[in-house]
Amino acid sequence: MGSNSKRSAELSSKGSRLLFLMVAATAGLIPLATAFADDPVPGQSATPRPSTPGGSVSVQSGPNGVTIYIAVTQQTPGSAGGSSSASGSVSTGSQRSCKADAMNIGNSLSAWFQKEAPLHPGSTPWTVVCNDGFFAVVWIPIDAATGGNVRVVVTSGGSVDPVAVALELLNHLPIPGIAIQANPSTGLVALPSWFWADGYDGAVIGSSDVLGSVSVDVEVQPLAYRWSFGDGTTSETTSLGQPYPAKSDIEHVYEQSSLTAGGAYRVAVEVTFSAKYRVNGGGWQPLDPISRSFTTDYPVQQLQSVLTGR
Repeated sequence: MGSNSKRSAELSSKGSRLLFLMVAATAGLIPLATAFADDPVPGQSATPRPSTPGGSVSVQSGPNGVTIYIAVTQQTPGSAGGSSSASGSVSTGSQRSCKADAMNIGNSLSAWFQKEAPLHPGSTPWTVVCNDGFFAVVWIPIDAATGGNVRVVVTSGGSVDPVAVALELLNHLPIPGIAIQANPSTGLVALPSWFWADGYDGAVIGSSDVLGSVSVDVEVQPLAYRWSFGDGTTSETTSLGQPYPAKSDIEHVYEQSSLTAGGAYRVAVEVTFSAKYRVNGGGWQPLDPISRSFTTDYPVQQLQSVLTGR
C-alpha cells in the first residue's frame, strides 16, 4: 500500500472513531470523556487511556457570547490550571488544550440530529475536544453561536474557582438596553427639557450557573446614574427620571442650539451597578462595580423673534 493510501486509511479510521464517540457519548452509551493510549492501527482495536479525565459541562450564553464550562474531575500528570479565550478554544497548559467547533451534521448523523434537535429548540450542537481525550457535545443557542464568540473555560483537578465563574456570569448578564426619551422631542433654547430612561426600571438583575457540585449566583443593582447632556453639563442622580406627562426630575436647560454640535447634542446616561456573588447559597461577597452607557441624539433649536406689521 502506498503512503497516500496508508494516510487515507488512518484518517478514515480516526474519523470513524470520532463519529462513534460523538454518537455514543450523546446517546449516553459511554462517558463524555474517552481517549486512546495510542492512535489505533487500521484494522486493530484501540486501548483506552486509564488516566483520561472525566468531567461535567455547562453552557452560559449572553449578549457578549457563549462560555462553555468544563469541570474536569481528573487530570493527566503535569497538566496546568485553567484559563479562557474568546476565539472558540482555550489552552490550559502543555497537557491540555481544548477547542469548540460547530458540529458538521452529515448523513451519518442526520438521524441522531433529527432525534435530538427537538429536545434543544433554538440551539445547534457543538463539539468540545481536548488533546487529553476529553470530549463532549453541547447545545448552543443559534443566535449566540452565529456571533462566533465562543469561549471554553476549563477548571482542572475537580476544583471550581467560583470567582472566575462569577466574573463570567457578570460579563454575560442580561442587562436591558435603555432608550433615553425626552420632552419636548426637539429642545428649545432657554426652556427646560425633561429626560427619562425607558426599558429598565432599576430592578435587581441576576444570573446563576452550576458547575459540577458548585452553584454560583450573581446579582447587580444600580448605584448611580450619570447623565451627560452633550453641552458639557453633567448630573449624577439616583433616578431614571419620570416619563411624560409627569414632570421628570432629570431636567436640563440648553443655552444655545445644537447647530454648533453638528445638529444634535449627544445625551448619555452611564449606569453604575454594584455587584455581588454567592456560592452554594451562602453569604453574598462583593465584586467590583460595573458600568453600562446608553446614548441618544437630541436636537435643540433657537427660537427666533419675528416682527410683523399690521
